[in-house]
Amino acid sequence: MPMLIDSSRTWMIPLVLALAMAIPPAACADEPPFPHDAPWFNVTRPLTAQDLRGHVVLLDFFTPGCINCIHVLPETARLEREFRGRLLIIGVNSPKFVASQQSGNIEGFIQRYGIRHPIITDSGMVLWHHYDVFAWPTQVLLDPAGGTVGRYVGEGKYAAIRRDVIKTLAKARAAGTLRTTSLPLKPMAHGRHGLLQPGKVAVNAHYVAVSDTGHNRIILFDHSGKVLRVIGDGDAGSRDGVPARARFDGPQGLAFHGDTLYVADTGNALIRAIALPSGQVATVAGNGRHAYGVSGTHAARNVGLNSPWALESVGSLLYIAMAGDHQIWKLDLNGRRIGPFAGNGAEGIADGPPRLATFAQSSGLAYHDGALYVADPEASAIRAVDAATGNVRTLVGQGLFVFGLRNGPAAQALLQHDQGLAWLGGRLYIADTFNNAVRVLDLKTRTVSSLATGLAQPGGLAVLNPHTLLVADTNANRIVTVDIGSGEVARWATSGL
Repeated sequence: MPMLIDSSRTWMIPLVLALAMAIPPAACADEPPFPHDAPWFNVTRPLTAQDLRGHVVLLDFFTPGCINCIHVLPETARLEREFRGRLLIIGVNSPKFVASQQSGNIEGFIQRYGIRHPIITDSGMVLWHHYDVFAWPTQVLLDPAGGTVGRYVGEGKYAAIRRDVIKTLAKARAAGTLRTTSLPLKPMAHGRHGLLQPGKVAVNAHYVAVSDTGHNRIILFDHSGKVLRVIGDGDAGSRDGVPARARFDGPQGLAFHGDTLYVADTGNALIRAIALPSGQVATVAGNGRHAYGVSGTHAARNVGLNSPWALESVGSLLYIAMAGDHQIWKLDLNGRRIGPFAGNGAEGIADGPPRLATFAQSSGLAYHDGALYVADPEASAIRAVDAATGNVRTLVGQGLFVFGLRNGPAAQALLQHDQGLAWLGGRLYIADTFNNAVRVLDLKTRTVSSLATGLAQPGGLAVLNPHTLLVADTNANRIVTVDIGSGEVARWATSGL
């Protein structure tokens, strides 16, 4: 089926259905056909259509890993706060990837983003088809009788949804159809100790840095695993200053550059700098707003970013995997100028010069000898960018919906939503996130193999020494070591956290 790619606000939209975006949804008098065997989260028991009767309901159709779906989460949280029980939000996990059907993976997603509303995993896409959904993310507003009030495709729909919720509540009050019955809601508890959903790890000669993503902070260890400093007070925010008062929001990528640790502060759409050893935090790039379709170079603090996810320091440049805009950006650390380097902003897996090439939610970076390597998760791909020209080529990956776990020649090998990379000795080590594995791409023989399996959606990795990788085993809330020779996995022993 031909596809239309909206690179800014919507994930993948079938061209044949795209015109439906302009057509108001037909009223649907029946109630959500919740599959009886589907797993539910944040509730004490599965919800039923009867539970929803008399309530205004917003169904949020998402697939874990979709950056646009992640961008919608702050909007739904804002609606939850504003309407305080008068609006019931239900997340509908409509999985693209096989891994997204597994309950343990959804629990990790809930922890990472602090989601409190009910979520159902609709593996058979029953609700997706019932409501004629055709793109991630889509939100569907239901009135107290189960009728469809509105359908909202893409992100940035808060104002339209809020307006329609207010109208629907007023109409229901006038008709006397609202109910005030309590629902069996029970948000998951989130751990406050140790690590929570660690996303990335970076190593230099003195430190190991870990993005403690679920706790909105950065942890600095020595190479033996002893905590040296905790940076961030644990609450989401964008405050600069001393380590104990600084704030981040879901930080991911990390890169050392001299006496500075740079942080991709993903939720804030900022690049932060941590001075070492003091831990003092400063913002160096981004204006705190999401931006789409940026071109040219700009003063680093004057431009919006779009979910920066991974960083790589090379000389005086900081490369940024800009997941939300499917591009690679670069920041001149001397001149403090920033802008897109490769990728035209459309989502895809096209090779070629910078303005023709496309990426698919670039989320991991590694560099060696003039080549910038990119983990491209929504295409389950590994890409290579010529650092001199920006030209892009694909090393592993066949398409946005081609994924799996297959070793062998790179042209036939399959990954599943890979998010992290590290280079060592002519090989790329890959955090093959949705395969729960560490894979290896031999750049000389162009073959892919598996080094370690049985992990829990690892998001990032780094070389600790010539024999050992450190891996952020995200959904297991831990850092592990992987022996490069044997593939043996062990918990990294830490102290002081």
